[in-house]
Amino acid sequence: MKKTATGKVIGILIIVVCLGYAASLFKNSSMDYVPFAEAAKATDTTVQIMGAPAKGSMYYDDAAHMLHFDLDDGKGTTMPVVYKGPKPEDLDTAMSKASKITAQGTYSKAQNKFVAENLLVKCPSKYQGQGESERSYGKT
Repeated sequence: MKKTATGKVIGILIIVVCLGYAASLFKNSSMDYVPFAEAAKATDTTVQIMGAPAKGSMYYDDAAHMLHFDLDDGKGTTMPVVYKGPKPEDLDTAMSKASKITAQGTYSKAQNKFVAENLLVKCPSKYQGQGESERSYGKT
């Protein structure tokens, strides 16, 4: 009888540990959108910001493989963003027509910029009718 009770306790403990681990993974994978001011304070936490690309602010540094641009939150605040990675083939058309960009990353006080690990670009599409299409860049 003791072996059966011990086995049940061990089984329950394993289930509890697995559920706790799964909950921690889910918590880490879900990111909330934060305002630019809050993102500037989140230097050690990955967050998401969203805004429209500021006109004329986008350029790609071929030597450093970095995309630089400013996001406008629609409330008069802009956030400089840098994304390191290879230049996507359709960058010029997608980014120039982008209506909104979501950037996931952390704020670097040293660079005074938001350092994006991933970008999600929403742009109007002639294939979507009146809707928008999405393009994703970065780590998946």
